[in-house]
Amino acid sequence: MAKTETNSLQQIEQDIKKKKFSPIYLLSGEEAFYIDRITDLIVANGLSEDERDFNLSIRYGSDVKMSEIVLNCRQYPMMAERQIVVLKEAQVWKSMPGVNEKKEFEILESYAKSPTPTTILVVCYKGATLKSAGLTKALTKTIVNGAPAGTIFESKALTDYNISGAVAQYVRLVGCTIEEKAQAMLIEHIGNNMSNIAKEIDKLKLISPNNTRITADMIEKNIGFSKDYNNFEFTKAIASRNYEKAFKIVDYFKSNSKNNPTAVTTSILFNLFSNALIAYYARTTDERVLTELLRFKTPYQLRDVRLAMSNYNARQVFNTICLLREFDTKSKGVGSAQNEYDLLTELCFKIFSC
Repeated sequence: MAKTETNSLQQIEQDIKKKKFSPIYLLSGEEAFYIDRITDLIVANGLSEDERDFNLSIRYGSDVKMSEIVLNCRQYPMMAERQIVVLKEAQVWKSMPGVNEKKEFEILESYAKSPTPTTILVVCYKGATLKSAGLTKALTKTIVNGAPAGTIFESKALTDYNISGAVAQYVRLVGCTIEEKAQAMLIEHIGNNMSNIAKEIDKLKLISPNNTRITADMIEKNIGFSKDYNNFEFTKAIASRNYEKAFKIVDYFKSNSKNNPTAVTTSILFNLFSNALIAYYARTTDERVLTELLRFKTPYQLRDVRLAMSNYNARQVFNTICLLREFDTKSKGVGSAQNEYDLLTELCFKIFSC
């Protein structure tokens, strides 16, 4: 199994499920979800439940040094083909008093040059990418059973641009489907935290009919996020100049102010109209070009931009951006003592009149 310096998540998962394990896994990066996912897959596929009692060791950087981990790795499994040693939170060494992170990973580098073939070592380093030329070389150049000794994975942070694809991929992975609107609602409600999104998807799948389809109604009933009165629907109402719906949603926001801060609402509106302005000056309607240029979080965002462009010309879009900036200033108490939701109502009037 040939490995590159940085491995794809899909390839790593496929190899693990085929029980093609590396002696060492170095998992680092800002997105903790995929680090935990790979670790859990290794444990689930590497040992049976009965074997884990004696052959699974989970240690934490705050309680252990690399010399102890290596000593653990040099032991042999008990009544099993292999043992698994997991080092979690290795990033704490960076700030722990009396610990030299560089020296700790030099010990791992030395072990990587001659790893124990019956041990799988998983090193989890969250929040940043672990960069060590010597360690990378040892993991990729040392050959064990015809393949490099180490699998290196960088779990990059999810952004507004790629969160939608990550959610869709996870939904497929757990064996169900999700409505586009339901997916957009989840992302709007939770943000780019894939760990929390995955937990909600897991819960929704369990209560969906035959565990197959997640709908907007399910999210409204089980997460408490209204499918009709939210920033997603408000943006659509503004883009389509739907006066009645826009003002109804503002009233709902005012009565549920704790869960609907205006700062979030106006930020989403600003993104809508700034994207519409960019699209106007890009002078293209090509979906692929606009998606790449504007880096949309969900497919609905492109539709909303197109909807706004069909109801607002370039001058009106520019004026709306100015109105949003004015709202931002007033909502912070500069030049106005009005309630922020009264200001939001006023903003809607001004946008529809511009």
